[in-house]
Amino acid sequence: MRSLYDQLSDRLAAEPSHTRRNGPRQDIGMLLFAQRDDIAALWKAAEASLLSDAEAGGEVDDGLRAAVERLRPLFGER
Repeated sequence: MRSLYDQLSDRLAAEPSHTRRNGPRQDIGMLLFAQRDDIAALWKAAEASLLSDAEAGGEVDDGLRAAVERLRPLFGER
C-alpha cells in the first residue's frame, strides 16, 4: 500500500514543472503544511530517541540519525 505522500512524490517526479500553479507541487506543499506540527513533533521525538540511546550507550540507528541530521537545519536550534 502506497502512502499519499508517495503518490504525490511520484506525480511530482513525473511532472516537475515549477511554473504550474496547480498540481503535485502545490498538493504536496498543502499536505506538508497541514501536518507541520506533527512533522516537527516527530523530528523532536526522533532526536530525543537518538540522544537517549547515545547516553545509554545503546546502538543508534544510522538511518534515523542520518534523517535527523538532514532535517536539523529546519527543525534544530538556530
